[in-house]
Amino acid sequence: MPFILVLTVCMVEGKLINWMGVKMKKVVLGIMVCVALAATWAVGQQVLSKNAVGYVKVDMEGGGTKPNLYLVAHPFESLTDANGLHLVSNVFAAVPNNTIVSVWDPIGQGYVQYGRDGRGTWLGAAATAKISRSQGAFVRIPSNATQREVFLMGEVPDKTTAPSQYMSRAEGLTMIGFPYPVATRLTNTVMAQALPNNTIISVWDSAAQTYVQYGKDGRGNWLGAAATAELQPGQGMVIRNTNAPNSWWETKPYSWP
Repeated sequence: MPFILVLTVCMVEGKLINWMGVKMKKVVLGIMVCVALAATWAVGQQVLSKNAVGYVKVDMEGGGTKPNLYLVAHPFESLTDANGLHLVSNVFAAVPNNTIVSVWDPIGQGYVQYGRDGRGTWLGAAATAKISRSQGAFVRIPSNATQREVFLMGEVPDKTTAPSQYMSRAEGLTMIGFPYPVATRLTNTVMAQALPNNTIISVWDSAAQTYVQYGKDGRGNWLGAAATAELQPGQGMVIRNTNAPNSWWETKPYSWP
């Protein structure tokens, strides 16, 4: 899944200044930070949070002759919810009518689906449904939909709010994402060590509309491309293993914020 990483904008005396940008492709991670850093030019927006606020921008569109799927996981803290949860209708406010958001229930081992009808109304439980940070979700975009920009936005997990994050997997399938908004090599994560042998991680390639799979063998070695694979900000993944459930604490991989 292609991405663009952009670390950008901080506030100095009420104005925003450009900080740094690094291009890769397709999805944007932006961080707006209210700190006084020296920089070179101003832009005309405002930061409303006193903390670091970030976003991942995911471009979603229909497949022309068939729907397209996108697998995402929100990497930020909620800006409004005391429990850190995000309203599905807010996170996916920009998706077109007739979109379906499918969240995996690791206990029931099945999808819970939230739909938006042809008039743009979120139906039934979808209007109040919430997802947590790092919880994965498939987004099914109808075939005739033009490209839309979907923003995963919130407080950047920092040394106070989330120096580490509790993570777990169920027996069978689990759908999660890396809980911090940075690109991270799979084998550098605590998860890579914690997952039992014979685990398969499936990452969705939105361009090819198929899975890319990374396997851990019976001796605990990550095979082939898994050794150099990078997990991208906002990217969801499916973990498959039939062993008993287990958990781990993922450590924040950056020193600031």
